[in-house]
Amino acid sequence: MMKTLISAALLAVCAYSAQAAGLVVQLTGPAPVRFAGYALAEARGYYAEEGLEVALRRAEETAPFEALARGRADLAVGTLPVALLAREHGLPLVNFAQPLAQPALRLTCLDEAGVKGAADLRGKTIGSRFDGQELALTAWLNRLGLVDDHSPAGVSVLRQWPDAADMLRQRQVACIVSHSFAAPPGPGTVTLDPAIQGAEVLEDGLYTLQENLDDPEMRERLAGFLRASMRGWREAARDPEGTARLILGPDPDEGVLQRRIEELRGIAALLSNSGRLDEAGYRRSVDSLTAGGPAAVLRDAPRGAFTHAISDMAAAQGQDGDRSAATR
Repeated sequence: MMKTLISAALLAVCAYSAQAAGLVVQLTGPAPVRFAGYALAEARGYYAEEGLEVALRRAEETAPFEALARGRADLAVGTLPVALLAREHGLPLVNFAQPLAQPALRLTCLDEAGVKGAADLRGKTIGSRFDGQELALTAWLNRLGLVDDHSPAGVSVLRQWPDAADMLRQRQVACIVSHSFAAPPGPGTVTLDPAIQGAEVLEDGLYTLQENLDDPEMRERLAGFLRASMRGWREAARDPEGTARLILGPDPDEGVLQRRIEELRGIAALLSNSGRLDEAGYRRSVDSLTAGGPAAVLRDAPRGAFTHAISDMAAAQGQDGDRSAATR
């Protein structure tokens, strides 16, 4: 996945001209709760109230930042480790907002595997999806002084099955990567939080290319998109059942519906109020990603990788009263 993304990053960035007041947004996935706020903003007409025609592209074959690199999107939802690694390899990505203010990544481990805390991970096998989340996991392991070398002194990281909990049930791994907003696999497990080791890494943020931030008209669109999106996220937090029904469609399976409601309640606790990136959280993330010597995710701390200009513009225009979405 990372080779594909980096290859895309090294392509000449294609010129992309959206229609007037139009924005193409590449979402991340596959968990639907991760794009619930955007779907709700679209369904309620919040983007239209900002004068925007927004096309939300679900994550399928195209990785979020590959869509930007290939000129197929104006902005993308993606995780900080992947964004900074792509930037390090030449793609001029800039974070202009951080709707998910707190990281959700966790490890869920079997009690019987002898894992009571992060210190017990040595020699264990861990399941992880290789869609970018392995970078945050690597940063955490680096903090613990553990290397993925399949040795008794390190750890073994395997590709996680679609039904990750089944890997635990079948004792294929001692731990799986999980998220704080998802229900745990069941009894007999313990959940580990990277924040205990100071290894938390920010996840879903909004990214665009530097050339878009140099365009005054595009900056206005991005600010409007952020206002409407945060309005959608706040409503999703207030009404998790209604939002779950929206993203699932008519006549959803009752069990799936209840799981989505609980996930939305969990993700509500992670949301930013305005979408403005917390610089302290960003610095902690970069510290984690640059730790680990030769095994570090990033070689160096990036420069110019984020801006507050768009979130500050969105807030200022809302305070001035010329955008109703920001005040509702």
